[in-house]
Amino acid sequence: MVNDFARFNCLLTNLDELYESLYSAMRLSPTAYFANIDYVTKEDFKAFSAGELMLDHCDMFNVQAQIRCLNALKCFHRPSHDITGRLAGKYPGILLLENHEDVIDTIIAINSTKTAIKHCVQDRKPDGSHGRNHLQKHEFLHQHRGAEIISYQLYRHIDVINCRPDTDTVLKSVNFYWAYKNADQRLLPDRAKKYLYNRNTGLNDEQLKTLSRRIDDTQHSHRFYVRKSRNASVNLSLYYGAHEGKPVVNTVNAAQPIILFDYDDVPTIRPLSAHVPNKRRENRKGHPWVCLNKAANLFTRPITDADRARENTSPDKV
Repeated sequence: MVNDFARFNCLLTNLDELYESLYSAMRLSPTAYFANIDYVTKEDFKAFSAGELMLDHCDMFNVQAQIRCLNALKCFHRPSHDITGRLAGKYPGILLLENHEDVIDTIIAINSTKTAIKHCVQDRKPDGSHGRNHLQKHEFLHQHRGAEIISYQLYRHIDVINCRPDTDTVLKSVNFYWAYKNADQRLLPDRAKKYLYNRNTGLNDEQLKTLSRRIDDTQHSHRFYVRKSRNASVNLSLYYGAHEGKPVVNTVNAAQPIILFDYDDVPTIRPLSAHVPNKRRENRKGHPWVCLNKAANLFTRPITDADRARENTSPDKV
């Protein structure tokens, strides 16, 4: 543990030095964008996760945005004990780099150091397993310096994107948007029944037996899910020129500023759209979901042709 603390401290020192080297050598275009999103307190996080809290943000441009982006790239401490690290580490923005060849080795070294820090905290073994569980990793980080370190921001690599991909198309525009992804957990029939019986559903024995029979009767035509949602995150879409008559689009997670290089003309940067917390729920309405039990959040839906196609081409079927 003592050796791990010493290594961790050495890696953080190296990381700070690499950032200083990068910032002194980096030549940036004055064009920049940063979306300054309101922090979410630990108290409000449940409402945010449930899609009940709307987040405001302030659009920053050029020099002001550039300063915020540079600060965000090396920021891995939450600003307050009351702020949840899950949202405090979101820093969507764009920087335009004019001397990529001069600094790319430093950026690679920064990303490698971040990976080494992650492995140090995890106590990564040669076989890829972790010597520390989630609680132990948390304690290692927070006992080391007494700081509220946001681990996924500390580990997150700097993304550097070429404005001229292999298709010889040129980046035209960058569009920031809120991403609302579902994280439904599929349960096999037996697991679905056990889940119902082990949850406080408010159903009596006869009602539970009726639902259990329904699961048995529909297991060959339906799937069963516990409905979950990921927290809303910020993504960006990179729109390139058409290749063979089709537009080239690439989607990137925008949890921290993205660096663009190799551009002739500055791409159009479209600011972050407004946060609409109910949009995720609207996206769900088109699916034929039927609620089996609201208290357990257990749902069922018919097996689709796409489901069958995936199963027929799965490794187990080949």
